[in-house]
Amino acid sequence: MKRLTLVRHAHAKVKKTVTDFERPLSRRGKSEAKETALALLEAGLVPDLLIASPAKRTAQTADIFAGELEIPTRRVRKDELLYLASADALLAAIQATGPRIEHLMLVGHNPGISELANAFAPEEQIGEFATGAACTLEFEVRTWSALDVGTATAGERGDALRLIGLFG
Repeated sequence: MKRLTLVRHAHAKVKKTVTDFERPLSRRGKSEAKETALALLEAGLVPDLLIASPAKRTAQTADIFAGELEIPTRRVRKDELLYLASADALLAAIQATGPRIEHLMLVGHNPGISELANAFAPEEQIGEFATGAACTLEFEVRTWSALDVGTATAGERGDALRLIGLFG
């Protein structure tokens, strides 16, 4: 069984003086990230590994999550391939994760994060993630490389996929 948490970065400031990559979180964004992280903590959903886009707003969101969830620094990584990544690129990052990781968290950007969540669980009609929102899914697979949106199916008993919850 593998557990995946997908997170959209929290609300960022709109600044014309910096590049998109350098946009920081707003006060609202910092609050969103903390609230969502605390909801995940309360639900007992602490990942073994957190991988985030290195964009400033996404890295800050990941840092807030890591702090609130008490994830050790060695279990937090930034991956340039996640910056504005498509659903396919996010899936490739997931599939490249080692088998010892039971619960993986990705912190990224829309539309990729929302598209991937909806591809995994179309019957849930998750829609577009709000800023700072998270979705946790469980899959009946032994390795991350076996995970594929085309094979993830959910029945009433959660035969291969189960939506744990939406947060934020």
